[in-house]
Amino acid sequence: DYWGYCSSLCSYCGGSPITTRDGQEESCGYDCLLGADWDMVGYDKAPLLKPTIDVSLPKEANYIAEKGGQHQLNIGPQSVTISCPDTKFYDPALQQQTSVQVKCGPEKYRLTVTTESGATLGEKFKNDQFGCDPCPSSYSYVPGFLSSGDFSSNGIFYDVKTVQDCKILCEESCVCQTFDYSKQQSRCQLIKELITKPSFSSSIGDYVLCAKAEDEEGLSCGINSKTRCFASALPPAAYNCQLPDFN
Repeated sequence: DYWGYCSSLCSYCGGSPITTRDGQEESCGYDCLLGADWDMVGYDKAPLLKPTIDVSLPKEANYIAEKGGQHQLNIGPQSVTISCPDTKFYDPALQQQTSVQVKCGPEKYRLTVTTESGATLGEKFKNDQFGCDPCPSSYSYVPGFLSSGDFSSNGIFYDVKTVQDCKILCEESCVCQTFDYSKQQSRCQLIKELITKPSFSSSIGDYVLCAKAEDEEGLSCGINSKTRCFASALPPAAYNCQLPDFN
């Protein structure tokens, strides 16, 4: 960022000269700005993940430029794919989609959003509504952390690279209702209980608690009733894990 320019962390006029908003129209020099680095809706309630942004090719005439990872557009047909690679969008208006198509307009600073199947979700989305949920589809984020005496562990796995991989491990066991995951530690702990209220309201590090959504209970689960060192569904070839004593 440079003196005389709006911060690139701003979702409104980010990267534009501060003088561009002196007039009555408050023009930023573009009609829409897409980025992943500013605070998204819900950032104060959950540790949101950053979405990925891909501009469809060939680029249309209304696509202006990319500056500092931010995409400037005027109103027009340019399509941009915004995705949550391992989870789903946090904002309820996006209906738990994992990937959407976005176009600038029909109003300035507003976006038309459609699903990958072509259904229109709305024409007045703002660019701060694309934060990614810390938990994958079919699971709900539970803010806080658990004391070791307040739950029954169904195994701890290491070298688990994504929260989606942790979800798959949980679903390999019919007794896993919640999991605790840290991307920094590549650690996935499976929990037998369906956690709705943790021991403490604050979180530790980047650990997130993900509990099965109520409407997902009763669905088919993995063939094991007891967690094991299982890796056939996921790379790498083996996980390091610690299992509880089932005797």
